[in-house]
Amino acid sequence: MTRKIEQSLTEMFWREDVVPLTLREQNSRTPSQRRFLAILHIIRKRITLLRYPPETLLDIDALAAEFKVSRTPIRSVLQQLIYCGLVLSKHGVRTSVAPIDFERLREDFALRSHLAELIGVLSPLVPSKGAIDYLAQAIEECGELIAHPDLESFARIDMKVHEAICSLIGNRQLRQVYDDLYFRTARVWFYFLPKLDWLNEVTIFRQDIDARLDVMKRQDTKAVGFLTRNAISAVLIRVDPLISEVEMTQDPGEPRLIVSQKGV
Repeated sequence: MTRKIEQSLTEMFWREDVVPLTLREQNSRTPSQRRFLAILHIIRKRITLLRYPPETLLDIDALAAEFKVSRTPIRSVLQQLIYCGLVLSKHGVRTSVAPIDFERLREDFALRSHLAELIGVLSPLVPSKGAIDYLAQAIEECGELIAHPDLESFARIDMKVHEAICSLIGNRQLRQVYDDLYFRTARVWFYFLPKLDWLNEVTIFRQDIDARLDVMKRQDTKAVGFLTRNAISAVLIRVDPLISEVEMTQDPGEPRLIVSQKGV
């Protein structure tokens, strides 16, 4: 009976919007591996969406109860998140969400931008129907963001785009590093987003996705890499003044969503 419950739970975790496209397209993993990866990505998304704000304590027992697993896989997941820089562990007893590292933001953005160029160089993969559909869905969902501003929806769409891009990376080491950098930078990007002009950001976002969808339909993975590099660099340019402000004041402040009047 327990085995059936575990298998059912694993398949539930593996449904759309829980784990990335690149993992769902890999059917060779064991149920325990699938369960581990699903829990890892659920917690990582919660951290990135700021549902678990910086310094939030992560209770191993509570997480084990939620996911209906023992403490061991939860410890393994948290250890992986420590390695990725999203979680901190002090003296082995206090595990919490890592503070946002504003000082490393420029370096992480710059590295991620340069790595994006390699997407179409190091063992590039042909865009799958799933990846193309992901971008098409993202463009459609962007329309809702203009009429109904919502930070979490924006973040979820951005993650969907990221998953589609990652599915084109054939070099496993590149995909791992690029993926880790995305989640380190995305959390800060979503934090700064409310301080920017909402309509302008959504318009740029949608145009960037549309351009990548066009070249992806033409199976031009190299062009996807260059367009992704440009999009990442442009984000850094727009948030750079906000980074400087934090550096000067040592206070990131409380974000407030700014919406152009013509956008509502």
